[in-house]
Amino acid sequence: MEIMDYNAIPAYLESTELTFELESVGIYENIMFPVSAKEISPQVEVQYNLEIEKNTQKSVDKGHSPWRLDAIATTQVFVSLQISPSGIEGEYPIELENLKLLHSDNELAIVEVDDSDTNIQTVYLKRLIRQDETGIWTVIGYDVKEK
Repeated sequence: MEIMDYNAIPAYLESTELTFELESVGIYENIMFPVSAKEISPQVEVQYNLEIEKNTQKSVDKGHSPWRLDAIATTQVFVSLQISPSGIEGEYPIELENLKLLHSDNELAIVEVDDSDTNIQTVYLKRLIRQDETGIWTVIGYDVKEK
């Protein structure tokens, strides 16, 4: 280990892949720690049917609706359907560049929505059927912007 600057705060983050040495307080605002599905509590819970999700997983396994394998794409469709519940014609009302993946692991994803067309701020997704990259994402809840 090298000698650190006098103002540096020694801190270490360990993961299964890397160990980081933090030398600047300024980067702390960008650190995200793991989130457990047990720790989240969305303001609005989204109801889902596990049997429908199992059938959707089988359909995706056969090549249909591959967007369900991507948390951001699933969020885009979900939020767009909240704006246009009768269906989406043409472009999605929510653009991909207005969505930011805040957290993702094999079980849970959290996506931030920054779009003036909706009051949805954060979307929580979970892999209910299969907890790996072949598992579909299901929206389990969301938070709304405070007025």
